[in-house]
Amino acid sequence: MAVRGVPVGGPSADALSEHALKSALSALQRGPIRFKRNHVIACEGDSADYVFLVVSGVVRSCKTFHNGDRAVIAFYLPGDLFGWGDEVRPLSIEAASDAIVMLIKRNGLASLAARNRQLTEFLRSAATRELDRVQRYAATISTSAQERFLTFLNDWLRRSGASGSVSLPMGYQDIADHLGIKIETLSRTITELEQSGALARSSSRRLLTLKRLPMAR
Repeated sequence: MAVRGVPVGGPSADALSEHALKSALSALQRGPIRFKRNHVIACEGDSADYVFLVVSGVVRSCKTFHNGDRAVIAFYLPGDLFGWGDEVRPLSIEAASDAIVMLIKRNGLASLAARNRQLTEFLRSAATRELDRVQRYAATISTSAQERFLTFLNDWLRRSGASGSVSLPMGYQDIADHLGIKIETLSRTITELEQSGALARSSSRRLLTLKRLPMAR
C-alpha cells in the first residue's frame, strides 16, 4: 500500500477494489525523494500539485516575514500525510532534518477518494488531526515559555510514541520559531527544567525525562 495506514475494503464496499486502489496510488507516486536538512521542498505560493507523505525524518511548514522573522507552523513525522486540501501552498514546506518524502498527485488522490469511501475517511482523519494540532498550537500563544515548551514535549511524546526519552532531530531554532519565543528563552527554559529535575540532556538533540513531565495548563 502506497499510503500507509489507509484501510481498503473489497469491491462490495467501494467502487475501487483493493488491488485497483493499490495500483492507482502507486501510479500517482513520485519518489520517495531524499531531502537534506533545511532543503526547501515546496515554496509558499507554489501550485499544490502534490501532497506529501513523510517516510522518515521531520518536515516543517513555515512562513518567513518581510522583516526576516519566521514562524514554524507545524512539524510532520513519519506516516503524516499533509497538504492535500490546498490548491496553492499557503506555507513553505522544508526538511527540518534529513528526510525522505513521498509526493502524491493531489488531483489524482482527490479523484480516487471520490470513488473510495475508506480513502475518503483516511483523508478526513488526517485533516482532522492536523486541525487539532493547529488549534492546540494556537491555544498556547498566550501562555508562558515553559508552558509552551511542555505542551510541545507532551505532544511530541504522544505523536512519536516515545516513552521517557525524547529525540528532537530538528534544531532548537526551529522549536523556538514554532513556540514564538527567542532561542535564548528556549535555552533558559530547558535549563530551568533540568535544574528542577524534570529533564536531563544526554546530547544536544536528545532530552531524557527523569520524571513525568508536568502537563501544561
